[in-house]
Amino acid sequence: MGLFKKRAFQPSLTSAADVRAILVGAEEQLLQQSPSGDVLAHAWKSGSPQIKELAHTVFQQHIPAEARLVSAKEERFWLTACPHPDGVLIVGRDTTLNDQMTEALLESRAMLKSLLDRAVDLSFEVDADRIFRFLSPMNAFGCNLEPWIGRCADDLFWPTGKIPARSPLSSKTASNFETIQVEIIEGVKSWVSFTVEPRFDDHQNFIGVRGTCTDVSSRVASERQTRMDNLRLGLQQRIVDLLNSAETSEDLLDSASNELIEMLRADLVWSVVKYPEGLVPVAISGDGAVTPNTEMIWRDLALSSETVVEVEDMGRKHLAVRLEQNDRGIGMIVVSRDTNLFPWADHERQLLSDIIGSLAAAFGKAQLINRLTRLSSLDELTGLSNRRAFIEIVERRLQQQCRSGQSGCLLFIDLDHFKEVNDTLGHGAGDKAIHLMGDVLKTIIRASDYAGRYGGDEFVVWLEDISAANAALKARNIIDAMPGIREKIGNAELQLSASIGICRSVPGVDLKFADLAERADGALYEVKNQGRNGVAIADGPLNEPREKEVSA
Repeated sequence: MGLFKKRAFQPSLTSAADVRAILVGAEEQLLQQSPSGDVLAHAWKSGSPQIKELAHTVFQQHIPAEARLVSAKEERFWLTACPHPDGVLIVGRDTTLNDQMTEALLESRAMLKSLLDRAVDLSFEVDADRIFRFLSPMNAFGCNLEPWIGRCADDLFWPTGKIPARSPLSSKTASNFETIQVEIIEGVKSWVSFTVEPRFDDHQNFIGVRGTCTDVSSRVASERQTRMDNLRLGLQQRIVDLLNSAETSEDLLDSASNELIEMLRADLVWSVVKYPEGLVPVAISGDGAVTPNTEMIWRDLALSSETVVEVEDMGRKHLAVRLEQNDRGIGMIVVSRDTNLFPWADHERQLLSDIIGSLAAAFGKAQLINRLTRLSSLDELTGLSNRRAFIEIVERRLQQQCRSGQSGCLLFIDLDHFKEVNDTLGHGAGDKAIHLMGDVLKTIIRASDYAGRYGGDEFVVWLEDISAANAALKARNIIDAMPGIREKIGNAELQLSASIGICRSVPGVDLKFADLAERADGALYEVKNQGRNGVAIADGPLNEPREKEVSA
């Protein structure tokens, strides 16, 4: 029983006082322990299966045996047990540090093997400054990568300086980075997926990244094309639905424009109709504040062989599409956003190009609806727009002028001495005079203009995008036609004439027909007070200087 004290733990036998050892008896009693054997003693008393099974083996077989022990504090020991006259002697060697180093090495090797075993194009290692320290293989992405060793990875993956905000080469956690755009070959943009593992020193200081990257450009292109096909088909289907459901040309073009805003992340879409006399915006959607130069854009479209043209204007680059029907330009779509922040991408230009046919169909249908609306809203006697339809048309144009900046003119026309026609020639002659007046108005308006019968012997004309002076010239043509009307109704000596008041709209100020009509009517009565058969131009809503009056 004095073994430990007199022999087993003598310095000449143990070589050190910190040898961990215990002596256990056949009845599983702890007989003795060395001064540093507390860990083994605790494991024995707590019934650790590792140390218990080791002792049991020696008791049964009477030969030495070995086993591993992990303490409650995660300390690791290599145990050796030998037969002893009093029981079994168990000696433990602390292998905690060695085991940790071995496991770290195995883990590191396993990590590297895992990285290298993946289907990758390149394995690499960069230091904390993102300098390449290791590359394999030396030929990847179609070029020799040997000169990359010792160079900054940022300069080689992103030579233009557009480094991702979350760079895979600075990741402090194991991460996957899908579809990162790189430019390994100058001028050729590719898409690469990165898998990275950070590296730290013994003090947990970041010292670099180890990882792999794979060229996924073909996959990205395929996925993008699938998305584009789905977007195109979805957008075309929605436009077809609009063609079948829209009741007015305005609803059709507004809805189609809103679809483009959503699909192309735009803030402004202009739908512009090409009339023989000029361009007229008929639908303006979005919250953008710019006003595109439609004349310049139309000229650029005419000169370009491309279906979608990127036009620089107002500090932006608009996407413009010329729409044709029977090889004739019927209008254009202008799509805009802040391209200083979000430049147009190739796939967005392609999407717009793919749906030109659908947009042209929408334009054609809108024009057809517009013609049918005009026909269904005509005054029976004159063939001009009736009062209700004319007011709706003008107010629509006034709303558009808030964005386009264009001005139009309202002509308010009253026939002088019309009662004399009815009294001397009868109501049939009066109706004929009204009809002939309608014919005259049809000759002075353009395709973008509108003429209407306001009621009785009163008429209204809307002249799009015109100055008051030029509108007055057209009014003079009306007055000059009155003698011919008198002759056609059977009495050239009648006093039948016309008094005309003109009011020019102010974009963003005049929004209601009634506001224009009041000013135009005021100018009309000024003509009446001065003897009739003349033209007057109304003051503006803000007491703008009056343009020169034109009298007959």
